[in-house]
Amino acid sequence: AAACVSDVISGRVPAVSDDGATCTVTLWPLGSAVLDFYEEARLAKPMEPGVGVLAHITSIPNRTTPGKPGTLRDAEDFINWLSDAGVRYWQILPVNPTDQWGSPYAGLSAFAGNPALMDAGSDVAADKDFARKNAAWLEPYACFSAIKDVLDDDAPWWEWPAEYRTYSPELLKLPKLKRRIRYHMDQQARFDAQWHRVRSYAAEHGIQIIGDMPMYVSADSSDVWAHPEIFNRELLAGAPPDPLGPEGQLWGNPTFRWEVVAEQGFSWWLDRLGRMFDLYDYVRLDHFVGFSSYYGIPEGMTALDGSWYFGPGKALFEAAYEKFGPLPLIAEDLGTITPAVRALAAEVGAPGMAVVQFADSDVRQEFHPAPGTIAFTGTHDTATILEWVENHFELVDPEAHKLAAELCERVVSSSADVAILPLQDVLLLGVEGRMNRPGVADGNWSWRANVQGVMAASDRLARLVKLHIERR
Repeated sequence: AAACVSDVISGRVPAVSDDGATCTVTLWPLGSAVLDFYEEARLAKPMEPGVGVLAHITSIPNRTTPGKPGTLRDAEDFINWLSDAGVRYWQILPVNPTDQWGSPYAGLSAFAGNPALMDAGSDVAADKDFARKNAAWLEPYACFSAIKDVLDDDAPWWEWPAEYRTYSPELLKLPKLKRRIRYHMDQQARFDAQWHRVRSYAAEHGIQIIGDMPMYVSADSSDVWAHPEIFNRELLAGAPPDPLGPEGQLWGNPTFRWEVVAEQGFSWWLDRLGRMFDLYDYVRLDHFVGFSSYYGIPEGMTALDGSWYFGPGKALFEAAYEKFGPLPLIAEDLGTITPAVRALAAEVGAPGMAVVQFADSDVRQEFHPAPGTIAFTGTHDTATILEWVENHFELVDPEAHKLAAELCERVVSSSADVAILPLQDVLLLGVEGRMNRPGVADGNWSWRANVQGVMAASDRLARLVKLHIERR
């Protein structure tokens, strides 16, 4: 008999007898259940219990220029603050270059670091072997960026002159590109050195960093330019219509040709995961449902015209496990979750997400995250917990603040081994703390914390951590 079981229809975990021989499933009238049996030791690396804070690097206080985006030079102060309160996890958004609107979920590369995050005055020495170890993504990225510099316009790569439109290592030798290629390689080496200094400092202070990995990449990126065979620019990513969005969503990113990716032994994806594991202690897989099946929309059509296609399933994660061992993954399994997605998550063993704002029950009375999930008050895409309380329950102060604070406490004292709160919720901010409104290009990614506000919340954060420990 297998060690564990879950119901992939309801998402619940059936009761198992003490001897492990039987399990009990309770069905509503006309209900159904599909049980997935699996071994306790699966593909994912377990997480240690603890409290985490979600705050992107640009949101942490800038100690030299208040009001400006935080950078890697400000990270050590923030880590000290987290450590003093007993926090175990710091969750951040992707550190890759952003698009023109500042979104870290779109940019020139899925591998590169964002130079805007760097500490301009840092004297940390770069790894002299960095270029060789990262050549597979670094050379195309540096060449892609150099061409953008030389052409000095915003045209996407498919509109470039023919000599640049197809990546080849021969482009690295062109005299007119060499200087800019070296510049971008040096920038990435410096970013990597500064980042690993921050990660080492975090580890020394008992902090593990959770990073976000978007499912898709931008069409105008070095990844699609250098590997056009694994991307389908004629079938774009999006989401189908649902009660909250009757028109569906067209994200515009190219989808993956998963059959080609599989034929190549998942090499690009393994390189990508390896890079993420080098940057972070744990990686949150954004849009985890896409690994089971994804919604594709023909180019030039609307989201209403899309269809479902099969993703790579467990095969990708098995290949990653074979190369890396236990996988430090978290599954962003929000939205409409099918039994197939639940079965994949159970087989991989990556913890899912239980967000109090999406709970089916009345959270004023109770909040019970499903077993094996991480409890959240919100994400970078949701309202702050205070804004949500004001809108959802139609409350005003002081009742709104009181309930928002209670929900933060309910999340950390729930049965979940790991609980994560956005920094805005630790500070109990309202709509002014919103980080991102999905589907809206302008006005996002700009929220900044200030030192005074963060320091004033020190006792509140320490109290939340204490509640979590007491619940254990």
